[in-house]
Amino acid sequence: MDKRTTLRDYQTNILARLENAKKAGAEPPAGYLGVVIGSKNVLINLQEISETLPMMTIQRVPLVKPWFLGVANVRGVLYAINDLGQLIDNTHTAISSNARLVMVSESVTSNVAFVVDKMIGLRKLDEMTISKQAVEESVCLKTQTYEDADRQTWHMLDCDKLVRSKEFVTPYEI
Repeated sequence: MDKRTTLRDYQTNILARLENAKKAGAEPPAGYLGVVIGSKNVLINLQEISETLPMMTIQRVPLVKPWFLGVANVRGVLYAINDLGQLIDNTHTAISSNARLVMVSESVTSNVAFVVDKMIGLRKLDEMTISKQAVEESVCLKTQTYEDADRQTWHMLDCDKLVRSKEFVTPYEI
């Protein structure tokens, strides 16, 4: 893959290949982006995100909950930027050169992004085993966890559940 290819181009290519595989009758493979959010390794379905970007200037918004970081101008469009580390385990995401913005796909919701501590890379569920240990219900994590070959635990982000949760859709202080 060319180093200049964006995640959006890469995903478009993958989606086209998946569509061709569906037409041929093959089962589509599940592709996930591995990231670190707070203290957790998290898998994000590639179909639920549109792209990842380096950190950019985030304009603060008054009278909002601490996990709502503010808004950022992405190619002329304002995006709501959220710190899922604070929502998941009350850990502030360190804004560093490793931190990235993950843009949620338009198929899930419009103009929403969240900060991750760092990106790990692409992962496949068929290379992992289902962990016997389930986790507590969360605003955005599924209860089922997975374990990779290095015995690291991976949590599954549920973007749809996140954007429909009452806490997430009301980021303002009451």
